[in-house]
Amino acid sequence: MEQTENFNSRSKHIEVYLHTSKGLRDSFASDIKGDLGLISVSIGLVSLYCVLFMGSFSPVHFRSVAAVVTLFCVVLSYCATIGLLSYLGCKMSNIHQLLPFLLIGIGVDDMFVIASAIDQTDAHQTVERRMSDGLRQSGSSVTITSLTNAIAFFIGVDSSINALSSFCLFAGVGVIFLYLSSLTIFSAFMAYDINR
Repeated sequence: MEQTENFNSRSKHIEVYLHTSKGLRDSFASDIKGDLGLISVSIGLVSLYCVLFMGSFSPVHFRSVAAVVTLFCVVLSYCATIGLLSYLGCKMSNIHQLLPFLLIGIGVDDMFVIASAIDQTDAHQTVERRMSDGLRQSGSSVTITSLTNAIAFFIGVDSSINALSSFCLFAGVGVIFLYLSSLTIFSAFMAYDINR
């Protein structure tokens, strides 16, 4: 390090920079740590948006509890992913702290798609019929987006960068757990909410 600095201070036309895997890893870790505060703020803003705008403040259709259930599904999916893959011996790095931000974006999107499809059904039908029609409409789009996201992340597992490969594995499994919880826990709550 000192030799390169001395050489660069004496040379007019050539500058030498060191490239090491440790230096790359350290700079990558410092960049991520610097953005963690912004990620926390972003997660908070998405959560607040989700809670406030689910149902547009209508006294009948206001679904702030449905938004909280979505956030619960995200937390449950994250914990299930970390628990399963840690049990299987997979390693984590600083980049894995981005996973909740990724999952909350996908989870909130799934929630709005499912809730919007259910709201577009005939309000005079039975709860079972409305759920069936709503999930028939939204299920294909939620399934396709979740499947393509998971496949894209699983392809990233082949990366030669260990931290990126591990993150892609965690993200792919997290998307699958989120998909399952959206179609089971969130959809079950929506049936309860329609009945209400």
